[in-house]
Amino acid sequence: MSYALLSYADGPTQLNTLHTDSDAPTLDAVKSYLCTILAKSPTLTSSHIQTITNGGISATVYYRGLDDSQVVCYIVSEHVALSPFYHELDKYTDTLVSSHMEEPKLYLGQWYYVCIEYVLRVIDYFRTDLPSLLFIALSRNNITITSPEDEDSSQIVRDTQLFISACSLKELMYNTSVVFEDTEDSPMIDFTGKAVHYESSTFCVEWSRQIEGDGNPFSVRQALEDRKITANEDMNTFRRLLHQAETDHYAFYRGYEFVKTHSNGKVLYEMLSHESTVYSLDKLGGLLEVLQNFRVYKESHPYNLTGPERYK
Repeated sequence: MSYALLSYADGPTQLNTLHTDSDAPTLDAVKSYLCTILAKSPTLTSSHIQTITNGGISATVYYRGLDDSQVVCYIVSEHVALSPFYHELDKYTDTLVSSHMEEPKLYLGQWYYVCIEYVLRVIDYFRTDLPSLLFIALSRNNITITSPEDEDSSQIVRDTQLFISACSLKELMYNTSVVFEDTEDSPMIDFTGKAVHYESSTFCVEWSRQIEGDGNPFSVRQALEDRKITANEDMNTFRRLLHQAETDHYAFYRGYEFVKTHSNGKVLYEMLSHESTVYSLDKLGGLLEVLQNFRVYKESHPYNLTGPERYK
């Protein structure tokens, strides 16, 4: 892995190296590719991830145009799934632009440690608490964090915040400007005692087993993304059943069965509850309240079977 900060101020066909720790052949391959892009467009404004093959050199590159005709590149000298780290790399580059452009070399050299390897550090740190951390990341917005004031703790706190953001469904489901109010049951992550004070689900236990011991940050990050997409698809199914239940009572029962038997039912219920509150979806909120009361009743009266359950 390497980086390069380049300038095309002298024209699109001449990329000057400002800072890099890349080997010459790889850097030349990246420059050659960027020159072809600049030949079509005189400026680079947005960020992209591209796999490059040139003269026996294979690399995956994140590149983003900056002000003053500069472009920053984060380079992995192989074909890897860098795309799942897109948001991490974007945020890292935002901080580069806002705080480190005067002396960028040290900051650029840490991109892989900060943006990629954090997933492995979090897994190693939490271990048995990992299912609870995944549950929190999927289901909650506000999280209480307790940590001592030292650099090692600050690093794992930052890593954990990145990890939670990577697993969160918030960007897929909500207006990202929405912030849920704190509640008494807001989850707590205590870094002084290395504990997560919250529950979990079968879905999150299976998820944690999938990524534990992998050792490859790219496959771990892809697994996080795949499971997140699955959770979002399940959420859409549950939401659709409840909307149908506004006019179809049997759809309500199917929604109850879906969330009751689902390995991630707790998360699905909590997230739709948040959604109904944030967007003032009174009908959805009312259905969820009835569903919750029905679930509690069925758990307390397991042998009082009525309706479709009688015929199973």
